[in-house]
Amino acid sequence: MKLTIIFRYTVLWLFFVVHQTIQAQNQPVAKYHVKGMIADSIDQKPIEFVTINLLDAATNKSVGATYTNDKGLFELGINKKGEYKLELILVGYHPKAVSLTITDENPIVTIPFIPLTSNVQQLADVVVVGTRQLVEQKSGMLVYHAERDVTNLGGTAADVLRKTPVLKVDADGNVSMRGSSNLKILINGKYSGQMARSPADALNMIPADMIKSVEVITSPSSRYDAEGAAGVINIITKKGTDSLNGALELVASNWEQAFNPRLAFSKGKLNVNFFTHAHRLQQKRETNMMRLSFADNGEPYQLQQQSSINNVMPHGMSEVSVDYQADSTTLISLSATAWLGNWPSDRTQNNTTSQAGNIIQQFQQKTTTNDATNLGYFLSLGYSKKFKRVGQELFLIALYEDNLKDDFDYFTTHTNTEGAPIYMEENSNHMRTRESTLQLDYTHPLSKDGKNQFEVGAKAILRDVTSDYRTFASTENLPRDLMPVANRTNVFEYGQDIIAGYVQTKFNLPNKWFLQAGIRMEQTLIHGRFATQYQPFKNNFQNFVPSATITKILNEANSFNLSYTQRISRPSIIDLNPNIDARDSKNLESGNPDLRPEASHQVELSHTLSTEAGFFFNTSLYGKQTNNSIEDIIVIRNDGASLSTKQNVASNEQYGVNLSTSFSLSKGITLESNARLGYMDFRSVALDVQRQGWGGGLNINTTFKLRGNYTLQAFGDYDSQAVTLQGHETDWFYYSFALKKEWTKSKITAGLSTVNPFNNSMTRSRVIIASGFTSDNLTRYYNRAVKLTLVWKFGGQGKQINRKSAGNDDLKSSGER
Repeated sequence: MKLTIIFRYTVLWLFFVVHQTIQAQNQPVAKYHVKGMIADSIDQKPIEFVTINLLDAATNKSVGATYTNDKGLFELGINKKGEYKLELILVGYHPKAVSLTITDENPIVTIPFIPLTSNVQQLADVVVVGTRQLVEQKSGMLVYHAERDVTNLGGTAADVLRKTPVLKVDADGNVSMRGSSNLKILINGKYSGQMARSPADALNMIPADMIKSVEVITSPSSRYDAEGAAGVINIITKKGTDSLNGALELVASNWEQAFNPRLAFSKGKLNVNFFTHAHRLQQKRETNMMRLSFADNGEPYQLQQQSSINNVMPHGMSEVSVDYQADSTTLISLSATAWLGNWPSDRTQNNTTSQAGNIIQQFQQKTTTNDATNLGYFLSLGYSKKFKRVGQELFLIALYEDNLKDDFDYFTTHTNTEGAPIYMEENSNHMRTRESTLQLDYTHPLSKDGKNQFEVGAKAILRDVTSDYRTFASTENLPRDLMPVANRTNVFEYGQDIIAGYVQTKFNLPNKWFLQAGIRMEQTLIHGRFATQYQPFKNNFQNFVPSATITKILNEANSFNLSYTQRISRPSIIDLNPNIDARDSKNLESGNPDLRPEASHQVELSHTLSTEAGFFFNTSLYGKQTNNSIEDIIVIRNDGASLSTKQNVASNEQYGVNLSTSFSLSKGITLESNARLGYMDFRSVALDVQRQGWGGGLNINTTFKLRGNYTLQAFGDYDSQAVTLQGHETDWFYYSFALKKEWTKSKITAGLSTVNPFNNSMTRSRVIIASGFTSDNLTRYYNRAVKLTLVWKFGGQGKQINRKSAGNDDLKSSGER
């Protein structure tokens, strides 16, 4: 049944695309033609992808458009003689206009050589004459050009996102946007299961030097998957196309060590990129928790916990990508990624329970060892084809991911004041995820210049997950003997298949108005079954997700943008899996098989000011309504332990503003800053809870360019108290300093940076006030660090290949398990 549905959808969409393509190619034969060849004015080498617009000389209106092939050749057909003008445009070259006349005596006009002059000056010495903006406003997104920020040296993707507008990265590396962590993080437009498992861990696998830019899409169009209520983040990595170029990066600090080699090679139509990342990361933190609850008889019951975590997490990944430019209109891309890592969370913990009068009822010391090994690979094959009409393009991509091993095993021992064991537990969860994706996108121009477009696409995602979990525990009488626990042992098989299609239009209207509108349909088929205990379940649902954006360009410096989008969020298997995580027997965590998707609606109004002098200022006002929201809910069981599960028990409204700016204070001094302020309103009828409050944050990044190729940077990020459904989180402050030195001739760069140098640690509390209990959980993060980074680059700087990708940004990230 599943394959039949997919086949029908795919055939229907393919039929439509082929029909449109044949129509486009079978236009009436033109009576008159313009041909020519365009080349560089200096080396006279042919230039491909030059945009050629044929204008009527009398009306200055476009009557045809095309672009050059890999030999610099072009040809345009028209059906009317007269006076015309060729308009030639390509980034990196000065625009050029060529006049011509077509008559019956001269029906084919051939221009054998048209030179274009480069607008890039060749200088004997490097002279800094200005600063390119770090942040840029594009249609529907903010772009942070990470490669232009010289202070990202030696960091990871988490450090880059910490400086990106609208986003917030906490002390654990978890990313959120406008108060919500329900967002999707793509790498070159593709979504990895690593992101669903733990975004913080996955971001640690990407070195900052690999990142070209970050796209923050707060109002995704219908072309994007509907998943991700908060928005979409797309990390673009660097791709080189010189004959040979690369880099070697070494990072050493008191908390981490990394080795990041990168290599790019091209010859003719072939381009190969390779990078690997080997990272040893250490994390240390201490937690103090006090919880006050009430027994059935109304007596107060207090739990105090002190826990310590100090873990080393070795991990790494490698990726190779191959691009084959068959001709100027056809690109074939193949990439393969593999990863391996262990993310343990070993801990020691002291538990003290007491009743009224501070009478100690029980004391326990717990030691937990944990193995969290992850091994997998990801394959991607893409094909894109451009046609003669400007803007007409076909794109196909197939993805396959196999998370071969995603284990989470722990062994915990509870001892009394004398050190004798009173309880032992062993839990193993062996999980494997396999995912296949097929995506088709077609863009059809509605005008000759390609500015007005009609887009259509289809996508199928087949996802299968198996979780084999087993629990062994001792009894009060036999604390050293482990016995199977039947009700905590099972095999959970879960499938989620998604069939999607969308249509979208883009129009450039008179008076510099731009309109983009579309609708996406997603059919979700969910099924799960257990080996024992639980009944199998199915849940099929359909969503129609509209989106629209209106843009008004006032002048070269000012523009307004108004957008609406609807988003959904599906729970991941970790959120659904009922396997109980009892590493902390007083604070249990479990999935909920009954979870349903959540839906949200968002409206955003933004204004962008961007001047030629380098001043950038963006203001975004937004409002969001989320229904059936998935929230972490904590309840106290009869035995005094808390149980945390995700439930659909609330709705929330959010209003806020984001401000982003970038400018030069003086020659050699630049400042970037991002501010956020939002109002949260949580409501839950089921829990009889209503909680509102303001929250915000501010970060400032200042860069000083000094003599002798030295660069000094200071960065600070403040995050205020944040309201949650059952309480709040307190504020915190993160800051860093960095010094960089470049040796341009040898292409060696050295960086020295420090994080939190004036404090041994940073703290943040999570306060919960709920029916029947209150708790205060204070965590101390030890993150004071001194880091040394050495980078050696060889070869040229490389150029970016424009590749399209597909991304399965359709699962709600689970974060740390």
